[in-house]
Amino acid sequence: MLNLTSPDTMDALKMAIQCEMDMKTFYEQVAKLMQNDDAISIFQGLAEKEEKHRIKLIRMYSRLSGKKILYLNLGKKHKLNTLQTCASDPNIAVRQAKKNANELKNFYLTISRRMFQSELRQFFREMALEEEQHIAVLESSFVEPLSLNQNESSSGDTMLREVEATDKNQPNSW
Repeated sequence: MLNLTSPDTMDALKMAIQCEMDMKTFYEQVAKLMQNDDAISIFQGLAEKEEKHRIKLIRMYSRLSGKKILYLNLGKKHKLNTLQTCASDPNIAVRQAKKNANELKNFYLTISRRMFQSELRQFFREMALEEEQHIAVLESSFVEPLSLNQNESSSGDTMLREVEATDKNQPNSW
């Protein structure tokens, strides 16, 4: 019988917990860069979801190890080095958010393939799917070319005014 609490499984869970903590912090930092209320809400919502993921991972860790994590003090071994830190430019930060979410999704997929126990394989596949949903939110909310500069208006009101002006110039066909 396979030992579910093998060091590889526990290390993978610890690394995943650390990744979720890093992503939550990243999304909170990006939200602070945004001036658009919708963009702020999106990144704050993603940060909240990362916190839920962290709790889910901690519960799995506790269930498998029989130990509670009160404080996570991990070395470089447990960090996903491909995650980027938040840039000070909002345009770059949004691109980094997309890359980071994709890196985390790929990490979960890789871990799921390495797990022998079907429950853990499924667990990490579900985590990858949730990251895929984050990517979809980011891709649909922030379409290239980005224009989130501090001095530019990035509100939906400006876009609505442009559409209304275009509509006034075109004859109605109904």
